[in-house]
Amino acid sequence: MLAVLLALPAAFAQELVALPPLARVTDTTGTLTPAQREALDHKLAGFELAHGSQIAVVMLASTKPEPIEMFGNRLGEAWKLGRKTEGDGLLLIVARDDKRVRIEVARALEGAVPDAAAARIIRERLGPAFSKGDFYGGIDGALDAIFERIEAEGLTPGQGADGSGTAEPDAARRAASDLAPLLLPMFLAGLIGGVVLKAIFGRFGALLAGGGVMAGALVVGLSLVLALAAGLFVLMLVLAIGSGRGGGGWGGGLPVVIGGGSSGSSGWSSGSGDGGGFSSGGGGDFSGGGASGSWD
Repeated sequence: MLAVLLALPAAFAQELVALPPLARVTDTTGTLTPAQREALDHKLAGFELAHGSQIAVVMLASTKPEPIEMFGNRLGEAWKLGRKTEGDGLLLIVARDDKRVRIEVARALEGAVPDAAAARIIRERLGPAFSKGDFYGGIDGALDAIFERIEAEGLTPGQGADGSGTAEPDAARRAASDLAPLLLPMFLAGLIGGVVLKAIFGRFGALLAGGGVMAGALVVGLSLVLALAAGLFVLMLVLAIGSGRGGGGWGGGLPVVIGGGSSGSSGWSSGSGDGGGFSSGGGGDFSGGGASGSWD
């Protein structure tokens, strides 16, 4: 967890990769042939028609400066894959040049595709094929494994694979209200402790405070994304306190991230499938479920 926080200042110091337009299949690297993209697009469309779950494949050169986990969550939250009532969305993301792959699973599908299963699919289907340069075969095989798990779960209208349904938002609000009394003391402790640690250890002390708040947020039940946000907020606040001058490095404050970069907005559409009128179902609460991996 602390390692992710350590990477955040570098990530925010550069402009993040722009998110591609919504499509079932996106390949900005030109690795997949048009026929392969078309085949994957039709496969995903057929599965959505038969079972309702929305799945998309995104291949890009790199997610840097972001870790693939943060990019996947950012993309999932933007695209909102999955039906509105079920929230059954999933992303398969390949960062070709980074040799990193992630299966990003919306909360409603975490029962059908738990983290361990996603890791196994990466290890058994994606990794071996990618090591041989067979990106299409790896993606196609991984989709078969994902389809099998979702089909076996037997989702019904209004019922997510984790047992959630249309009542989930109310449950989430109740959970948030239950956590509220714990969050304020945790923030205050992180802030005060961070100021003390910063006085002793310098900027590393601020990182320790942010990491501690992030860990505490996870312990009390916050999602990975909210825990990261809490840790980053405390980190920036501690760094800002007592910063009378804009010193070197990142101690003078973190730059604002611009979501839509100039790096490739024209390139996103050139590698996408035809989409077939694909549009988001408006569901998909992506809260950090899934798994990541790499290949040789």
